[in-house]
Amino acid sequence: MDKKFDAYKTIGEVSKELNIPTHIIRFWETKFERLKSVKRKNNHRYYSKEDIIFILSIKKLVSEEGYTIKGVQKSLINNKKIDSFNYEEEYLRLLNEIKVDINNIINGE
Repeated sequence: MDKKFDAYKTIGEVSKELNIPTHIIRFWETKFERLKSVKRKNNHRYYSKEDIIFILSIKKLVSEEGYTIKGVQKSLINNKKIDSFNYEEEYLRLLNEIKVDINNIINGE
């Protein structure tokens, strides 16, 4: 069953959706104060839609644009607008790709 887009997701779900290893997400939590997962009674990390979009923005800046972690931190501290890329739209596109892949597997394509 699909979770709603606004639902909190586990670190494993975020890792799979964004193709980022869980240890990288945990590392980024230590480097970016804004990225704070919620821990519930089971001690699992849960991320909001805003957290997931922020993780995607870090990934894009580090992986695609060549920023260092310090570079991303400085940009955020200085309140610089890094670019006008629509991270929410990109996240929805990734989720749609996953859905298509799942449907193809189910239909034997």
